Amino acid sequence: MKKLTLALFAILLTAGATFAQVDKLMLEANRKALTEAKKKADEAVMKKDSTKSKTWLTRGEAYLDFANSRDTVLTKTDPTAAYKAMAYFKKAVALDPASPAKKYMMMVMDKDGKPEVEGQKMYAAFMDAGITKYQSKNFDGALKDLQTAMAVAPKDTTAAMYTGVIGQMAKNDAAAQVGYEKFLELGGKDPGMIYALAQIYKNENKEEQAIATINKGIALHPNNKDLKSEKINMLLGFKKIDSAIKELEASVAGGSKNVQEVINLAILYENKANELEPEIRGYKDQLSKSNVDGLNKKIQVQKDKISAYDDEVKRLTDKIKKDPKSAAASKKQIGEVNTMKTEANEVLTQLNAEQSQQSASAVNTVDIAKKSDEAKAKQNEARGQALKYYKQAIDLDPNNYDVNYNLGVMNFNEAVIIKKEVDAMDMNTYKTKGKAIEDLATEKFKQALPYFEKAWSIKKEDDLKSSLRSLYQVLKMEDKLKALGE
Repeated sequence: MKKLTLALFAILLTAGATFAQVDKLMLEANRKALTEAKKKADEAVMKKDSTKSKTWLTRGEAYLDFANSRDTVLTKTDPTAAYKAMAYFKKAVALDPASPAKKYMMMVMDKDGKPEVEGQKMYAAFMDAGITKYQSKNFDGALKDLQTAMAVAPKDTTAAMYTGVIGQMAKNDAAAQVGYEKFLELGGKDPGMIYALAQIYKNENKEEQAIATINKGIALHPNNKDLKSEKINMLLGFKKIDSAIKELEASVAGGSKNVQEVINLAILYENKANELEPEIRGYKDQLSKSNVDGLNKKIQVQKDKISAYDDEVKRLTDKIKKDPKSAAASKKQIGEVNTMKTEANEVLTQLNAEQSQQSASAVNTVDIAKKSDEAKAKQNEARGQALKYYKQAIDLDPNNYDVNYNLGVMNFNEAVIIKKEVDAMDMNTYKTKGKAIEDLATEKFKQALPYFEKAWSIKKEDDLKSSLRSLYQVLKMEDKLKALGE
């Protein structure tokens, strides 16, 4: 887009330079001649000649010469002269279908492949007007002029390209799309225009057209990194992470030494692994709710409590009969025991309700466990691939900040997930296997450390500093925490 903007200014500046070279006397004489020709043509249609095709042809030519003068003193007096010229040519053709005015309405090529002068003049009038409006930031007006220029010269890539670019500047994506599509249809190959059209399709969720357009651009410009990168962004935007991975893997397998491609591939695999986390958590919740043995044990515990409370009430009642003097104290104890029994009965009622709900849902725990294992296997595979490509990237560029930072984050996040499992354990479970899992989390935190520290040596980023601080705190590295400025 920037390159095209400069081109537009270049055209405009060239036009201004040429105009500045015109002799002042010649300019004034030309201004007078054009004004008089326009006035004479206007007067002619007020006479009986108004029914003649030639009269309207002459009027159109006078207005077209006026529009093409590049004399702002003149053109400001009638900024719509080119549109009027087109209307007069149409009137001439309406009166005589064989009128030469037809040549002005559509630019055609001669036998040598050069544009005939009439159509070229009409095309130039609208192009120049569009560029002038573009310079004054009247994008809507410029777009209208360029759309007309494109209609006059339907085989011209320049008008189509400018219609696309200025259409976007005017925030008229529909018009821009027409311009860009015409540009490509006519054989235009500029990668910026291809990129822009693909973006319009992407924003409109036209998946097939967006990807087809970007593929065309890559075919024309196989070494263009922006087009390749945008294709990956599109595939991700359209939720086609596997397709994005396939694209990058093909490039990397083909011998690409582009570090960013390898990093992107690692990130995609890491994202794929992370996307499986909610699914795995869902299976875990289902299995937890469907834990028949665990629920039965909880129910039995409550029943045992209630039975023990009943036994205690009986003992205290018998004690009152045997020792009436202890009645007051025993009755107080009976009240306390009955309160605890009531609470236990409430818990039992809740557990029985859960058991009934569990039976009604009839969850196939075997099937869920299988799906959970499959999801975990996919997640582990994706993480393995992410680690593989991160290490491949770090071999290509050991001092790459992004690679070191992402490797640190990957290990740190895995450690956090493991640590959460320990935090959720009850005391009995922790006693049997908590320490081993806690050690595994600590090991993962340690694996993140060298990557974070390497990244920190490359670039002092605030996000990284926060991660390092947390890591030093977890690993109880007080000296390094102090050196970090904490």
